[in-house]
Amino acid sequence: MGKFGTTIWTMALSVGAYMLIYPWTFAIGLVIMLFIHEMGHVWAAKRKKLPVSVPAFIPFLGALITMKKQPKDAETEAYVALGGPLLGTIGAAAALFLGIVTGYPVLYAIAMIGFFLNLINLLPIHPLDGGRIVTAISRWLWAFGLIGGLIIILYLKAIIFLLFWALFAWELYDKYIRKRKKERNGSRLRKEYVFLWIPVQQFDEKGLFIPAAEHCRSLPFTHVGDMAAKRDMLKIDYPGIEETKTFEYTSGLVHNAQLVKTEIANDQVKMTVELTVEPYKEEQGLIRDDKYYEVSPRTRWIYGLAYFGLAIVLGLLMVYTSVKIPQIPLAG
Repeated sequence: MGKFGTTIWTMALSVGAYMLIYPWTFAIGLVIMLFIHEMGHVWAAKRKKLPVSVPAFIPFLGALITMKKQPKDAETEAYVALGGPLLGTIGAAAALFLGIVTGYPVLYAIAMIGFFLNLINLLPIHPLDGGRIVTAISRWLWAFGLIGGLIIILYLKAIIFLLFWALFAWELYDKYIRKRKKERNGSRLRKEYVFLWIPVQQFDEKGLFIPAAEHCRSLPFTHVGDMAAKRDMLKIDYPGIEETKTFEYTSGLVHNAQLVKTEIANDQVKMTVELTVEPYKEEQGLIRDDKYYEVSPRTRWIYGLAYFGLAIVLGLLMVYTSVKIPQIPLAG
């Protein structure tokens, strides 16, 4: 079905799943609210020239888009994150307006769920929208998300959001406690293993001895960026044998290559090579380094007013809708 095939069939799947619990009219409205929210992210990402995927829906979990290129700073991340609840609020307000005009009770319920989903997404918890928006305001708001967010989630019994909170709590611990301890202890580097396969014949032709099974030695290597292909290439050599192995390697910066084990199987010498790797900063979790979060005071004020203003507007609209909603059972 083309570019939007994933969106179409996952939307249909989600509608069918929600129809197991809710009337079909409400199920369709709920999925439309999620779609409008995600399209807000798509719209904001396009304005920042960030390539993103089309929305995909996961029944009972919501919807998502994936970014094919990460934001360069906190301001860009906050801009893309704000687009979802902003457009989502407009979509829910439109449903409320239609409900007032037509008196159709399902539209009130759709508006209510739209306001609720966009409001709870503003909790300052990574990777929710609120957790990304406050990166351009103050990361101290994450502390409120860690404590206040948990209280709100438990009060609402929002189990799915409890999973997001747990992931967020682990990210904070991993970034600010666990990794800081590792850096102080000099253990920021990690170990990875690759294998070299060299025909026995090459050792015979070069007059080289095959290393013993447990023999260890450092191996020469070259880790460079291929600008044309836009990828990192790692080349590992065994002394005396030209270009043993070259492959793409993007897990981090290689500091050392150490031969740790040698085996012979089917006329092939299998060498286990231990790599000492420093993970790239962008691959060290959702939370980035301090420089990423450097924004101007003016930017902090703009996003602060937008964030808290939107939260207040959503809260007031929820109260208004709950008062005005007709006391009529939801029926197809």
